Amino acid sequence: MKKLPIGVQSIREILEEDQVYVDKTMFAKELITTGKHYFISRPRRFGKSLFLNTLEEILSGNKESFKGCKIYGSGYDWRKYPVLYLDFSKIANRTPDKLQIALQVRLEIIAKEHDISIITTDIQVALDTLVVGLSNKYKRKVAVLIDEYDKPIIDHLEDLDVARNNRDILKDFFGTIKSLDKHLKFTFITGISKFSRVSLFSALNNLNDITMDPKYAGMMGYTEEELRITFQDYIQNIADERSQQGSLVTEENVRDEVRNWYNGYRFSKSDTCVYNPFSTLNFMSKKESAGYWYTTGTPSFLINQLKKHPGSMISLDRTTARGDELMDISSLEEIDLKALMYQAGYFTIKNYNSTSKRYHLSLPNEEVRTAFMNSLVKHFTNNVDVQSSEKFVKALEKHHVGILFDHMKIGLSSFAYQVFAGAKERTYQAMLLSMLHGMGFDPLSERATNTGRIDVVLEMPKTTYILELKLDGSADKALKQIHEKQYFLPYTRKGKEIAIIGANFSSEARNVSEWKGELLSESGEKIRDLFPEEGHR
Repeated sequence: MKKLPIGVQSIREILEEDQVYVDKTMFAKELITTGKHYFISRPRRFGKSLFLNTLEEILSGNKESFKGCKIYGSGYDWRKYPVLYLDFSKIANRTPDKLQIALQVRLEIIAKEHDISIITTDIQVALDTLVVGLSNKYKRKVAVLIDEYDKPIIDHLEDLDVARNNRDILKDFFGTIKSLDKHLKFTFITGISKFSRVSLFSALNNLNDITMDPKYAGMMGYTEEELRITFQDYIQNIADERSQQGSLVTEENVRDEVRNWYNGYRFSKSDTCVYNPFSTLNFMSKKESAGYWYTTGTPSFLINQLKKHPGSMISLDRTTARGDELMDISSLEEIDLKALMYQAGYFTIKNYNSTSKRYHLSLPNEEVRTAFMNSLVKHFTNNVDVQSSEKFVKALEKHHVGILFDHMKIGLSSFAYQVFAGAKERTYQAMLLSMLHGMGFDPLSERATNTGRIDVVLEMPKTTYILELKLDGSADKALKQIHEKQYFLPYTRKGKEIAIIGANFSSEARNVSEWKGELLSESGEKIRDLFPEEGHR
């Protein structure tokens, strides 16, 4: 199987070393040949840098690097243009002065590479000098590619003076780009957020914002078809390895697991959904579901906004917004939480109502749902004892499940009611998982079997716990499902007892309403019932 390019942002390295590549080159051709100035917002680690590098190689005329890609035989003219590439994630921004100095240094480095002289400390003049110099030297218009333009702002949302001053520097800088239009062939700017009414984009008001354009909905991330074709060998390998461990797992079981964990990102009115590329690659490599994307960078700016405005907490399953609301962060002082969560990748579009012209928003998948809940539990659940993990471990080893659920009830009751307004079963499940993490456990969720998906699996030294959860149903119904689908079967004959638990959540109470359990032998035969009062006697 081909090598997986985890974290690789160089298209040349991927193609020359014959690594796995999901071909997005026809999107690049479309952009270059049909327009001039573009902006797109996508969450971090979503392929923005790789796509910009792809544009850079194409605009540099490096045709032979793309042999085997769709653009190679597409009739594209492969004219070579000078390219100015600025990655703001690599430009210091701790203070406005440092941002100006770092930008100046970066422009001087690029100028030196092309034997162009910059004799000024004014970054606007320096940019003008560099672009005009490149155009004159190569007798061609210049392509300007800018990655993560908003990092100097997002990094300082907790220090608004720095954020505002950095924003103003960027405003003037991008204003210079607009004045250079006659020297420009192509401009492409990426970021996480769009601070649309803070004058940044008014300076470059000729930008075509394609963030929510259905035509480009699949430009970054992997579509369902791309996943099936590109990762077929990996999916087959994972299914085979899991089947050899004692329980039949099909390729469709694995695809279902990847879909549930990493798909679900929708960026337009069209039905096109994409998988998170970073997490998908990591899953194929490590062969286990986990929060790969989320753990690469804690969303501190998002959590800090929630802390500053806890009253603005919104439903995680029943939030709606107009398109202009999603793409409009109009004030650094009062950032709209819906817009921030959508642009940062913690909300996605679930449906679009053409009559009301409103988007229905929700958490995109299990990775984000589980990890986001973990952050909420960590930062907002002050009255839950999450330090006494040894106490909870001992309780479960003695099958005193009631102690566990009592603490979960306390934790769930500490959240603002808006969080669970209209909440779906998966939101409660994710909160339960987060509470378990907070108590010191390492639960697995949505583990695929040949009969369905187990909600929660919790491995203890002497007991395997299997939990099935219902919303506005009953504990009996949940327990019955475990038996009917034999979720416990893959865990039999492994030297451990098995505890099966059915639990029900009440949407009215926004909490656990009841649970029932049974203790099974390692061969799957019932030993006894488990009761809520155990451990409290």
